[in-house]
Amino acid sequence: MTAMMVGAGVNLAAGAAIGAASLAGARVPASLRCTTPPHLGFVYFDFNPKEISITRTSRIKSVASPGNGGSQQAAQKSDPAKITMNEVLFEGMDTKLRCDTLLAWTAPDAGFLGQLLSVVTSQNLKTQPPPLTFQWGPPMVGFMYTVLMQSVTVKYTRFTSAGIPVRAKLTLGFYEVPSMLGSLPQNPTSGGLVGRRGHTVAHGESLQSIATTNYGNPGAWRRIAEVNGIKDPTRVRPGDTVYLPNPQELADGGAR
Repeated sequence: MTAMMVGAGVNLAAGAAIGAASLAGARVPASLRCTTPPHLGFVYFDFNPKEISITRTSRIKSVASPGNGGSQQAAQKSDPAKITMNEVLFEGMDTKLRCDTLLAWTAPDAGFLGQLLSVVTSQNLKTQPPPLTFQWGPPMVGFMYTVLMQSVTVKYTRFTSAGIPVRAKLTLGFYEVPSMLGSLPQNPTSGGLVGRRGHTVAHGESLQSIATTNYGNPGAWRRIAEVNGIKDPTRVRPGDTVYLPNPQELADGGAR
């Protein structure tokens, strides 16, 4: 059993436990957690977010209408949702520790093994920040998103006489990652099938290297291209997001 699978199981159990406690009437604060080694961490909110903004954009394209020679507007793809939280307040002697954890989660990092392989192979294996789970209340009826940290703005507003920050006001920005317990409906055209993961292409990467890193098989690049509708793999650029097929899709070549 891989560390990733263990982390996913722990995250699922934690989400269910928090949801049950919330439904039972317990006061469970909003929180962010990471169950992916070596980024393990848990950050609770002393005061729940004052505002949560969610933006999702659908890409619209004109397509020919059969029969009448005209055209119609059709949604081709739904981009990952952008989630923003304003005026998140931290208080206490661990304020800076929690803020530092959030700031660290913005950095792409492949962990110790990935860094070692980067040195040996001269390839950039640092691709994206670690996946986080934001939860406030039960899944589905509350908030439970798998996200990537996009931005963190910290404003320290109170200090002890020794210079230790004991209050901070934060603004947090995230990108949603498709997940089984996500609160937002999933769109198969955006890659939101169960078991699929988003991968941000790093400088020097190709579909072949991505397939080798994630599946141990460079030939799996064809399946990655298929599920993403990529006709020319040489046109994949750093910063692009590709969705990795789940093991079942990879094994049987099933439809997207």
